[in-house]
Amino acid sequence: MEAERGLAGWTDVRCRAGHEFSITALDVVSNPRPFGMDPSQPWCKKCENASWVAECLVALQSVAEAQGVILTVTDGRDDSGAGHVVFAATCPKGHDFTTTGAAARNWRGDSVSVLCPGCREAATFAEGFAKVEAVVRETRATVVKNYRNGTDVKCRRGHPHTFYVDSWEGRRAIRPDFCGACGKLAKFQELSERAKDLGITVLESQWIAASRPHRAVCFVGHEFGLLPNKMKRGCPECPRGMYGGFVPPHDVYYLVSGLDATTGENTVKPGISSGSGYNRLRQHAEDGLSAQHLRILGLPMGTARTLERFVLDGLDREGWLSTRGVEYFPAAALQDVLDLAGEWFTTQPGLSPRPVVVDVSDVYNAVEAPGVLEFVDIDVDTAVVFDSDDTRAELTS
Repeated sequence: MEAERGLAGWTDVRCRAGHEFSITALDVVSNPRPFGMDPSQPWCKKCENASWVAECLVALQSVAEAQGVILTVTDGRDDSGAGHVVFAATCPKGHDFTTTGAAARNWRGDSVSVLCPGCREAATFAEGFAKVEAVVRETRATVVKNYRNGTDVKCRRGHPHTFYVDSWEGRRAIRPDFCGACGKLAKFQELSERAKDLGITVLESQWIAASRPHRAVCFVGHEFGLLPNKMKRGCPECPRGMYGGFVPPHDVYYLVSGLDATTGENTVKPGISSGSGYNRLRQHAEDGLSAQHLRILGLPMGTARTLERFVLDGLDREGWLSTRGVEYFPAAALQDVLDLAGEWFTTQPGLSPRPVVVDVSDVYNAVEAPGVLEFVDIDVDTAVVFDSDDTRAELTS
């Protein structure tokens, strides 16, 4: 009974069916609300629940028979006070447990799919580990260690995580976007793509926050802090309405390399720009990426961004991880970038490939504006565009 009411005068009584319980006079004579009982209802809770207990017992026997569970009746009753008989049970897998009719149905009132707690836990764990395998396979993560109820993994960029399968919250967390650090990188990539639609290049190397400024430069050359949640305004130094009109298209594809001043690593950076690409190449040179390997000018509208996406997707398939941001890669990726760019050109209608070999003395200096603009097609096998053995030696030194 509900002894926490704090009412005095408890009386032990026995109903006609022989059920013993306690009650007070106040329970009987008071109004049914807030805490009294309706005099027309049985005082004995077991008698009141007799039909429900009988239904539960029938359901338990049906479920046990269907699942091959052996039930043995005991003298015990559960703690609910409703009178459910406690059964000793053994499942076909040898798990011993106790159960009552109340355990035969879930909170919806439907029969449970697995009566045995041990089998139910094993099924839940198996479902969770299968989900882990699917997520690991989909995200190209690596399993570090398995536990009884969890798995240590590293995402494809090496960030450590642990998946738990013994709770609903833990299983819910097993999803492809499990890595918060990689999620920030995806946000940064989305920011970069949205900025390019406005003719803006993000100079920041990582995502900061939606309400925090990111270093950026507009196509005119103004450097400013770009707020991700206020991008429509664009460059504050440019006249209002400029971004509602014509924005110079990205018609330059380039590839530069050098010792990245930000990371201190030998780095390759493919990218896109407009016009001659001079301003962007100058900024890269100031960051240490002064060696130019490839610069293709005058690409048709939208082509440079399509080529950029093709190369970045190809590097991702090859397993190259960015050293910072989403477009900076280890120097060893240089040849793969050139091969991917050449592969893309050979499949584009109207862009017939031709081999172009440029001597090292003809390589443009990234900090000097070129006097001649030219369009260059490349051959996937033989072309060496703005590249030389001297430059390669610099990367590997």
